[in-house]
Amino acid sequence: MSEADRSGAIVDGDSLRDYATAAYMTGREDTYLDLMGRAFDAYTDTKAPREAARTAFWIGLTLLFRHEHGRGGGWLARAGHVLQEAGTDCAEAGYLLLPKVETSFGAGDNHAAVDFAQKALEIGERYGDEDLSAIARHLVGRAQLALGDLHKGLSSLDETMVATTEGRLSPIVTGLIYCSVIEACQRYQILRRASEWTEALSSWCAKQPELVAFTGRCLIHRSEILMFDGRWPEAESEARVAIKRLTAGPAAHHAGPAHYQQGELHRLRGAYDAADESYRKASALGFDPQPGLALMRLRQGSGQSAAAAIRRALAATDAPTERMRLLGAAVEIALGLKKLDEARAFCEEMQALAETYPSDAVAASLAEMQGDLAAQDDLPEQAVKFYARSTGLWRNLACPYRLARVRLRSARACGALGDVDGAMAEARAAGTAFASLGAEPERQDADALIRELAHGEASILTRRQTEVLHLVTKGLTNREIAGQLGLSERTVDRHVSDILTRIDAPTRAAASAWAITNKLTAPGGSG
Repeated sequence: MSEADRSGAIVDGDSLRDYATAAYMTGREDTYLDLMGRAFDAYTDTKAPREAARTAFWIGLTLLFRHEHGRGGGWLARAGHVLQEAGTDCAEAGYLLLPKVETSFGAGDNHAAVDFAQKALEIGERYGDEDLSAIARHLVGRAQLALGDLHKGLSSLDETMVATTEGRLSPIVTGLIYCSVIEACQRYQILRRASEWTEALSSWCAKQPELVAFTGRCLIHRSEILMFDGRWPEAESEARVAIKRLTAGPAAHHAGPAHYQQGELHRLRGAYDAADESYRKASALGFDPQPGLALMRLRQGSGQSAAAAIRRALAATDAPTERMRLLGAAVEIALGLKKLDEARAFCEEMQALAETYPSDAVAASLAEMQGDLAAQDDLPEQAVKFYARSTGLWRNLACPYRLARVRLRSARACGALGDVDGAMAEARAAGTAFASLGAEPERQDADALIRELAHGEASILTRRQTEVLHLVTKGLTNREIAGQLGLSERTVDRHVSDILTRIDAPTRAAASAWAITNKLTAPGGSG
């Protein structure tokens, strides 16, 4: 088509628009915009207002995607004026409702978003415009998800994807819908659907070897799913290629999430210097590297820095999906700093959000948080129940890393209950999974717990009971222990009674002797 254009053979609007589509799909976005501008002029010259308006709409939308809001808004306004002057009722009027849907999303008015999308869908179906119908229906689905109606939202998205996978839509619309639906599923943590549609997008891209458009974002989605599935080397490879393609494209800032994804893979393997570099690159491109960076700082011993970072990230957003993405890390960091009230508040917020957005992954994360809080509150029986729920959900979702994390926590809770065999089985299973994944920091955690369990009976006490026993060995009374640990005297009475029962010691003096014999003389640890 380039050769035909050079010879002057491409002059009509339809041919120019086809030429523009080929340019877009092969990654020549600037050429696409130039050609669409020529197509608009051609349609205007031939008195084809509907086609001119549709062309102006796509120019405006593409510019908005590039964050060129002034020019983009100008072209959308031009499309509206063309239709207004023509005075025709047509499908193109439905296209001009679509930016209003996105504006409503941005303003947090999801009910208005549903209304505009439904009107666009009605227009698309009335005029038999499959592209418009598909875009509008998927926007209805996104709005329904935002309103907390997972069933209706997924139904709308699935219906849209039928038309998409059957090849009934134009190439550009096909790619846009794939990316938007996958992003929505990941945002609301509907992970199995995200995986299913990512594989379909990958297959669509693979059938077009010269395709450049969408492949960068496709690779990011695929890398995220591969990491979730435990295929970390493949995930890293996809992230690396995504960075290369997106950096070379017209919107290099889109590479920010790919750098963050690469940083996450480095962090989970314990390659903290490499992770730090990736997080810096993501930040430089405008992508906030949280919660990964905060979790890495916690692991490195900089708990206060981690807490400040995660609080700042939470303060920066009111979006429920973003807060759900951050709250798990917020709980983990708060517990690491012994800020139980703060951790409990974060967990309660997550519980409220889980009632509105009840995906399996959200439920699994919530149960993990609740188990961690119960364990910290010295309630191992409750912790084991929450961990059992979480492990069941992560197992069904086929997420080996998150499953192994919870099994390691469950091992500690089993140990606190005196079930050393159960604790050892859970710790060994977690350690094997971490080793297989290459999650070196957590593999070391699992090995340390296994050694502790093999060492002797110290594991039959919870962390809080170990702290209480340490103070008993120093000769403190229950009232003094309560004051030092910030507990009620009744709670300390209960702990001391439970300690004596668990270690079969008749007196406090006998308990002190047991602690010394088992080298349990440092608060919070043994050996």
